[in-house]
Amino acid sequence: MEKEKNIFFVEVHEPEEVRRNTLESLKAILENLQRFEKFKGLRHDKIELVHRLDKTIKEINKLIPDLKRVLPDAKIRAANVQHKRIGRKKTSAKKEQEGVAKEMPMSELQKLESELNEIEGKLNSLR
Repeated sequence: MEKEKNIFFVEVHEPEEVRRNTLESLKAILENLQRFEKFKGLRHDKIELVHRLDKTIKEINKLIPDLKRVLPDAKIRAANVQHKRIGRKKTSAKKEQEGVAKEMPMSELQKLESELNEIEGKLNSLR
């Protein structure tokens, strides 16, 4: 005995519209897959760059003791440099009478420049 198969047919209204919607959905899926593949590639590149950075940092850390050994010992001291006072609007006579001017701290670059100037002056005096 053969089993009867129930076959149903469904009428599709506007088959061209259904086909267009299906194709647009497939197109969107393929575009998303392409973006995902680009993302995977970027992630892989990022991981490679991080590994290269780690390797470079390890090499630098290995070379630092050699550099310290080769460089001469130098006493570095902070130089006292007068900063220009930043002009402010006068808000009250009481603040003027206090005369408290906050000085900006020296930046690292300014400290290095002043130390370089001191060293150049010492070199010029030796000549």
